[in-house]
Amino acid sequence: MRRSLALALVLAAGIAAVAVTRDGDGSAHDSGSVTLVGDSLNVGIEPYLANELPGWHLDAHDRVGRATPEGIDELRRLGGRLAPVVVVSLGTNDPDGSEGEFRRLVAEAVEIIGPDRCLVWATIVRDGTGRTGFDLVLQEARSQNPNVRLVQWALMVAENPSLLARDAVHGTPEGYARRAEETARLIRACPRR
Repeated sequence: MRRSLALALVLAAGIAAVAVTRDGDGSAHDSGSVTLVGDSLNVGIEPYLANELPGWHLDAHDRVGRATPEGIDELRRLGGRLAPVVVVSLGTNDPDGSEGEFRRLVAEAVEIIGPDRCLVWATIVRDGTGRTGFDLVLQEARSQNPNVRLVQWALMVAENPSLLARDAVHGTPEGYARRAEETARLIRACPRR
């Protein structure tokens, strides 16, 4: 009987370990360091992200109303002090028609982050819909850089519009919680260097 119980416990522990790592493309980590640079949407996820990542150090440099040029300036300023994982939320406050400038700034962000850090960037929703041109830029960056991960916020909102607040830009509490959950999943899946 004891032998069967011991075998069952070992098997259960193995299943639990597999369940923890199955959602990412790397192994799950229970601690680490993250730098956040973004706008009000990053501000909104901060408390939820802290709950999702107990034991992690979160260094937040988010500001309400921030556009991408200012965010890239902040990344540049932080430089070598950036954590191994950098979470970015930029593009929501950029003017319509500025996708070309956004492309240049995303490329600069990837260069600042470098190949040894993981860059997690959320796709963009404004006025209740995804900013398709901006999101295409992010998808290109992901396809060209193996260390770039995308939080599919635009898809999440398209599938469940109730995640957006009445202003059609910011998240509801549930929206921020879901966005933080997905952000944390991608953070934990980033490879350790």
